[in-house]
Amino acid sequence: MGARLGRFSLTKSKTKNMSRLSGLLCVTVIYLSLFFGNEAVTIEILEPIRSTGDEVGLIFIPNTQFNGEQYNKTARAIQEASELKIWVALTSGYFFNDPNFYQVPNAFKNAMKQLRIAGMTSGNFVGVGHGNSGHHVQDYVKNSDLKAIILMGSTLPRETVRQSYPIPVLTLCAELDGLTRITRVVEEYDDLTEDTMWSFFQGLYRTPVILIEGSNHAQFASGLMPPFVQNEDLTSNITDEQARSMIGNHINDFLTVTFSTIDTQTDKALEKLTEAFLKSVKKLQPFLDVKYLDTDGRESMWTIIAQQHFAGEYANKTAIYNDILKNPSFFFKEPSLTTLEYAVVAGTATHISYPSTKKNPGQSQVPMVSPSEIAMKLVSNDAIWGALDSQNDTFLRSEPKTCKSLNRLALYLALFISSKDARDRYFDRGQPIIFEQDVMRTANMFWVPEPLQMWYDEEGLHVRSFAMVTPKLHYCKVISPYRAMEWVNVDSLRPYSGSG
Repeated sequence: MGARLGRFSLTKSKTKNMSRLSGLLCVTVIYLSLFFGNEAVTIEILEPIRSTGDEVGLIFIPNTQFNGEQYNKTARAIQEASELKIWVALTSGYFFNDPNFYQVPNAFKNAMKQLRIAGMTSGNFVGVGHGNSGHHVQDYVKNSDLKAIILMGSTLPRETVRQSYPIPVLTLCAELDGLTRITRVVEEYDDLTEDTMWSFFQGLYRTPVILIEGSNHAQFASGLMPPFVQNEDLTSNITDEQARSMIGNHINDFLTVTFSTIDTQTDKALEKLTEAFLKSVKKLQPFLDVKYLDTDGRESMWTIIAQQHFAGEYANKTAIYNDILKNPSFFFKEPSLTTLEYAVVAGTATHISYPSTKKNPGQSQVPMVSPSEIAMKLVSNDAIWGALDSQNDTFLRSEPKTCKSLNRLALYLALFISSKDARDRYFDRGQPIIFEQDVMRTANMFWVPEPLQMWYDEEGLHVRSFAMVTPKLHYCKVISPYRAMEWVNVDSLRPYSGSG
């Protein structure tokens, strides 16, 4: 059996070694900076291709193991799409080819200085960060001269309140980004849309979240990709030229809305930004719908669907309520069944386990954000049939339900709600999910500690549930529909690399 999917934590010894290595690298960066200053960071200036228009200066901070020149074509695409007078500064030469907390602030200051020397007269400086460097751009925002930031294949921290962010920010992400996965982008979209109507419309233009259909992480840049991108990114459905054109147009619309003083330009850009957002909604909203099947914070609709599934022919005569519990409450909780005149009421319980959302040292990929398992305590099919025995018609009774059948149902839901493009990709090149037979446990004390088993090999993703069944109860450890959707849309599209 291979390693379990979604478990990203290293062993304690490995984690300690990685932490020591990270600390050593930080000390080395500071040491080198003290001796060499920021001479290692170079600035390449791209002059505007327009002689008129409101001036804007874009300062690019490259992703880890990228160099500034790899964003030349992206910068040119922005200039070509815009009527603004756009200056560009491409930064390179960071220690170990990795932008860091010490060099980035001075790189910004030097870039601003070089842009002014080159002839830029306005103070409309915009930080542009790709991937990991998006976090360095955000760190520099406070008490800086930046007037806006653009995150390419990167996101704001989860704790950020978008409507109170000090400057405008464009979150521009790729549908097939294998590093900043689409489910992480969904969280940004959720934050934007949960605001009040007024703040939502303000946020739509001030902190928009835009998805580029069919593109991947690499297409924000050009040239030879570093190994971690080659290994972890997904295959794009569009050409590099098509991706750059869309990137250029979206960034131009954001810059025009933010900086243009010409009303006709601003109105046109507002219209295009709204159109791009509404197009993104069609791809992002289905993820949010499935995410809230797992839990809306009060109950688990997925557990309620599972209980309806187990009720079988009497689903329309079974009312269901659900409690989401933490341990030890979940450990001691038992489902309940109340009989009414022509129906029953089933009380169910759910415990949801999530993987760590923090990157381990050296990890380039954003971890899965969906639950690692959902533990359900359900009323058995036999108990419901027994409670409604006066209405039984044994000819209508279906085959006994299993936890395996719930796992299969989760995949069906994920496929049904995913976009047609996502379904086509999955059936064309995705790795399948293989549903293994349930493993039975004889008591609650043996069932609760057993995690849902998931492992990945050359056949696909294997899923095996632990179950406990009595005449009255049916307990299941199952995959969540959101985890199945994350597999369909992201992880199944990576070829098997030999590690689980």
